[in-house]
Amino acid sequence: MKKELFLKIVLGALICLSLFLTFIIWTRPSQFNEEINTNQGTTSSVSVARKLPQVFGPTQIVLHSYGETNVFFQSDVVSSLTKELANWKIHSVEEPVELSNEEYQDKLNQTNAVEMVFTQKISFGIFSDVFDNLAGEYYDRSFNRLYFLEDDVDQIYFYNTQSKLFYSETIEGIDQKKVNELLNDEKEKYYAATAVLDEGKQVYTSLNEVELPYLSYLVERQTNQLFIEQLFDDTSEVREDSDNSENIVSYNDYVSELQINENTDILTYYRNRNSENKLSITDTLRESYNELIQYENWSSTVHYFDYNDSTREVIYRRYIEGLPVFSELFDYGTTHITVVEDGLSRLQVPLVIAQTPISDVEEQKTLPSGVSILESLEAYGYDSEEIDDIKIGYTWTNNKESDRVINLEPNWYIKINGTWELAKNLLLNEGGQ
Repeated sequence: MKKELFLKIVLGALICLSLFLTFIIWTRPSQFNEEINTNQGTTSSVSVARKLPQVFGPTQIVLHSYGETNVFFQSDVVSSLTKELANWKIHSVEEPVELSNEEYQDKLNQTNAVEMVFTQKISFGIFSDVFDNLAGEYYDRSFNRLYFLEDDVDQIYFYNTQSKLFYSETIEGIDQKKVNELLNDEKEKYYAATAVLDEGKQVYTSLNEVELPYLSYLVERQTNQLFIEQLFDDTSEVREDSDNSENIVSYNDYVSELQINENTDILTYYRNRNSENKLSITDTLRESYNELIQYENWSSTVHYFDYNDSTREVIYRRYIEGLPVFSELFDYGTTHITVVEDGLSRLQVPLVIAQTPISDVEEQKTLPSGVSILESLEAYGYDSEEIDDIKIGYTWTNNKESDRVINLEPNWYIKINGTWELAKNLLLNEGGQ
């Protein structure tokens, strides 16, 4: 009896302690487990090891089973199969054939295939380590899909939905047993899908409603000094200038300038570089990756997301629970990097990073099917030619009760005329012309 009473007392004390700590987190954020630097907020101690195959790897795994299409996106399947890439060995790249998007889908629908879907075109040169002998002429050629058959892992297929080029290559190293076990273990984490949109920009979207949790995270704000020391060669030459009207702090030397908006916690860096030669796409992506791993401390996944050929800007997007992060007011979801032949030319990165999930009970949100979203947009007058992509993403909002907490809400996003928009905002507007 005494032992049971003692255990009850200890349990009650632990519950009280847990409630007390939760209260402290929400009501006194500035004093909870942080290191203060005056005027700069909380110091982040995060150092993220980010491997190149993961950054440029697929964001969806699609399982094709003789006409049925199922998409894995929020599971270990994506990361596990991306890691498997390092074990593959492709002997060479042969001349491709042309296939329309419809012909490509027909091939998939007639097989049992595991397909990897990339957000953007990836040059073969990015994955040159998995090729025995990658000829120079193929180094900057690109693909945004690859697949292999479940019953024939000696062949691998690459496809570019924009150029319509289809490659078939021999491969070694795909662990068929491991892949099958992984897919079977995660089958509850996929949704039934279909290929939609026009030629050159086909994507997969859900046939049915999708249920996802709301998320909340404790965040930390990285210090200005951390980036001053990284971005300037000689900090003794750096001058500080504050614009009180817009709350922007500037640091500059004779060749570069670092601006930090203290209201939004967005950092922007510029450096004048004289470079007449344009880097190849592969070298641009590799060099931008080298900058990314120095300045982006998001503790979860970051994926290559977009490239602007005219400005040579590479865009990387933060992901959480397998989904991209978007923000309506400020650009908290992306890092923008421009590199030229002699180094970093421009950088834009959010200083606020999510650290610790604090959701005790996962509240779920039911999203309508992606197919119904596209049908609604069409009914509102949007032309399918305007729509480039459709994705589920998490919308970042700052918590009103604590500046150390962010909320993440799942929503449908539409890429329309080159810009990502909340689907519900488009449907609230008057629609397309």
